[in-house]
Amino acid sequence: MEAAVRPLYSDDLPYHNFGHVQDTVSAATDIVGRCAEEGIRVDPQVVYYALLFHDAGYQEDHARLGFDNKEAYSAHLATEYFTARGASTATIQKIVDAIMATHRDARFVTAEQKAVRAADLSGLAADYEKFRTNTINLWKEHAVLTGQQLSWADWVDDVGRVLKHYLAQEIRLTSYYKDNEGESAFHLAALRNLDELRKDRAPPAA
Repeated sequence: MEAAVRPLYSDDLPYHNFGHVQDTVSAATDIVGRCAEEGIRVDPQVVYYALLFHDAGYQEDHARLGFDNKEAYSAHLATEYFTARGASTATIQKIVDAIMATHRDARFVTAEQKAVRAADLSGLAADYEKFRTNTINLWKEHAVLTGQQLSWADWVDDVGRVLKHYLAQEIRLTSYYKDNEGESAFHLAALRNLDELRKDRAPPAA
């Protein structure tokens, strides 16, 4: 199945390529495992299918194709794929809803939607070198998609705003995201990465 989906992603994009999908699928394995340990029911197939498609067609001009955002276009591609293969309407809707849960301002209610969003954002709390590499790749990708090259300092400032926006939308899934004391290991790791990035303001080597 991954071989069939991979052509929907472009290697010309430094971040939103199939490597990102593989990273999120790997993160989801841990997330679903933690859900099982904590007695949280989640459909691993819906999570997996949604992650395979969650950034499909990212390189395309979604507006020109008639879609409000990139997530809607990715959901459309998933709908086409699973409809052609006889998946039930209910299953397709769960996959679509989980894909849409990755939108910046999305609502995420079901365990599947939360798991997919959490997997997509897992890089925020990765080790610092991974976080910095992702930040650099997103900076490069912004230039590819917009034709505008922001300064590294401006990009770091943007990263801070975006990261805090995402952290303000709590993912209440497992105790990793919020424990009984109200602490979030995910938030703490992401904020540590942001602090380190702000100290490390030298532009990346070309």
